Amino acid sequence: MTGPIRSKGKARASDYEEVKHLPQSQPPRPPNAWILYRSDKIKVLPPAQPGQRSRAQADVSKLISDMWRNESDAVKLEYERLADARKAEHQRLYPDYRFQPMKKEEK
Repeated sequence: MTGPIRSKGKARASDYEEVKHLPQSQPPRPPNAWILYRSDKIKVLPPAQPGQRSRAQADVSKLISDMWRNESDAVKLEYERLADARKAEHQRLYPDYRFQPMKKEEK
């Protein structure tokens, strides 16, 4: 059995306009500080060793989570500011947005 077909393009959380034109599409949630930090750090992680399988996303998240815990308060505060700015931009683009999580039976 094959897995889902994935596009090779990089999706960015800041591309709100791309989602806007899709019919009956839920707008994306604004990214929080952790998501922004993870997005930045995943780009600087060294690749898996030659001959080894690529890292599982759960393992990547664990590595970056340890990095986040060891970051200074100044770095965390900067990512909180970035998240606040992204949240304000999201509010401007989607003034009526309200997060409504799906129930298990709806998934």
